Parts: sequence; structure tokens; C-alpha cells
Amino acid sequence: MNDQQTDPTAIIFVFIATIALAFKGVFAKFAYMADMGVDAVLLLRFGIAAPLFWLGVLMFARKTAPLTWQQWKACSLAGVMFFMATYCDFTAISEIGVSVSRLILFTFPMIVMLINAVMSRRAPSVHQWIVFVTTYSGILLVMAPNGLSGFDNFNWIGAAWAMGSATTYAVYLVMSQELMKSIGSVRFTAASGSITLVIMLAVIPVSATSGSITFPMDGVFWGAMIAVFCTVIPFFMLFEGIKRCGATQASLISLSGPILTMIAAWLILDETLSTVQIIGAVVTILGVSSLKATWALDALKRLFGLTRPQKVTDA
Repeated sequence: MNDQQTDPTAIIFVFIATIALAFKGVFAKFAYMADMGVDAVLLLRFGIAAPLFWLGVLMFARKTAPLTWQQWKACSLAGVMFFMATYCDFTAISEIGVSVSRLILFTFPMIVMLINAVMSRRAPSVHQWIVFVTTYSGILLVMAPNGLSGFDNFNWIGAAWAMGSATTYAVYLVMSQELMKSIGSVRFTAASGSITLVIMLAVIPVSATSGSITFPMDGVFWGAMIAVFCTVIPFFMLFEGIKRCGATQASLISLSGPILTMIAAWLILDETLSTVQIIGAVVTILGVSSLKATWALDALKRLFGLTRPQKVTDA
């Protein structure tokens, strides 16, 4: 078989995973409308997801060696970052809505770029700086479509939560890159997700006021939907898709996530963006996408069979 051919099922897996992840904010909004708070949604989400991730370990990675103490410590640090990213994300959804919070979170590749530049002690390239300025210019259009005067009425606290989520998620990704290579993405997700749950069980009940964490039945339903259909199942489908088509094409397909989220928020929650905000959203998405302009073009060429097949030689 030609190695350049793309497995159609891989594209389907990644696209379905992207759709499922796009509905996370919509389901969270339904849970909030059912009088379920952010704390309760997050406790329920990881309380259900963590055991299911370990079930995935038993199914896909049970023959691997147990994690060492050093690996558990690294997973714990990643779990702390993921807890912060998730808490900020769900709080931002409750403050500024699904569409705007998702767009701000979508800028995390810019922060990853800056972190990598600091770690490598190498300044970002001119292209990367142009992408950075372009992307955040788009975010400014989304936040203040009527010009500078619009900033007075904007929910800066909600935007700060979303930016906090983008920042901590970027740190989580940088920390997890090497760790995933050594222990595998399935075990890493199960271990770091379990640490996130432990942190939530320790921190949230202490920080919450008495009686503020409630689990109404409608809210429990939507929280369970988030855990199963917007967390566990998308992860395994994305993992399988990456295994079949590679991270490059999977990343290309997942760029449709913010667009799908905005469409879902518009159709289901009646969230609307003005013309200027839509332009800002397009600028933001194109800016982030252009970070991978070279591999995106190569992936599209391979996808449509525009590259010459390479000869395969036995090792």
C-alpha cells in the first residue's frame, strides 16, 4: 500500500472528535442553566472521565510497565496545569459565553510559541511575530467590535479567565510533549486526569461556600455528556485518528473546532456575533492556522493526491 494515501476512517475519527469537543461549551451552558455551578460540573466531569481513561489503559496499554515515581511526579505537575486550564475555561464559558471564550482559548499556540522561544533562548521569527500580532488583532475585534469605546462594556474578568485557560493549557502542552513520548498518550491522559480529579476533590470543596455545590438531575445529565461525549470518546477517537493519519493531518482537521463551536452556539444557544466580530474570528483562526502554513499545504497536497508517490525501500 502507498504510504502517502490517507485512511478515510482516520479523517472521520478526527472530525467526529473535533465536533464532540466543539460541543463541550454548549453542554456546559446547559448545565449552568440547570443551576449547576462550575465546581460541580468539573467534579462530575473528571469523576466520570478518570475511571474511563484507566479503562482505556487496560484496553490499549496494559502490557506496558508501571509508571515510575519520577513519571508520576511529572504527571502530577501536568495535572495541576490541566486543572487550572480547565477551571479557567469553564469559568470563562459562564462569564462571556461559548463563542468568545473558545476564540480566546484558541490562541494557545501563540503562547506555546513564546514558551518554546524562551526555553530555546531563540527569538521568534518574523513570520511568528506577524502571526502573533494578526491573531490578537482578531481577538481585539471580537472583544470590541465598536472600537475602543466598546472596551468599557466588555467583560474583562471573563476574558481574563479565558486567557488564563489559554496560558495554562499552553504550559500543560509543553510539559506533556516529552512525557507522552516516554509513557504514551493513553497512560499520560489517565494519570494526569486522575491527578486533576484529586486536586479538584481537595481544592473545590474547601474553596466553595457551604451548600454551593449541588447536583440537580438535569445538570448531572449534561455533566455526564461532557465527561463521556466531550472528553473520553473524543480523546480515544483523536488518538486513533492520529495513529492512522499522523498528527499533521489531525491538527489540520481540528482547526475547524472554533468554527464548529460558533455555529453550535449560534444554532442552539442563540449566541450571535456582529459582522466585525465574525471578521475578527476569521482573522484569529487564519492567524493560528498560518503558524502551520507549510505543513498544512503539504497535508492538503497529500490529501488530494497532488504529490508524487515516493518509492518505498525495505530497511
